[in-house]
Amino acid sequence: IICAEISGNSMNPVIPDGSTVGVDRGRSSVKDGDIFAISHNNQLRIRMLYRLPLGGLRMRSFNRDEHPDEEYSADRIQAEDIKILGRVFWYSVLR
Repeated sequence: IICAEISGNSMNPVIPDGSTVGVDRGRSSVKDGDIFAISHNNQLRIRMLYRLPLGGLRMRSFNRDEHPDEEYSADRIQAEDIKILGRVFWYSVLR
């Protein structure tokens, strides 16, 4: 288990900027609609994930007006060094 402070408004209003998330590193298998921590070219991202055919992924933010869905094929996942770090099981919006 790891905890991290997140920045940005992509998960507003549910997980606002500056929140702390708890990540279960032992749970990296995607269950559609669950929230995961992802390393994307060494940048920490928190997103809802959905499986796509042929090993692809859809990343979804709560703030979809400013951050539309992103879709990645299996080849792009490898090329952009996308790794699922684990499932977010807890978050705190208190600062």
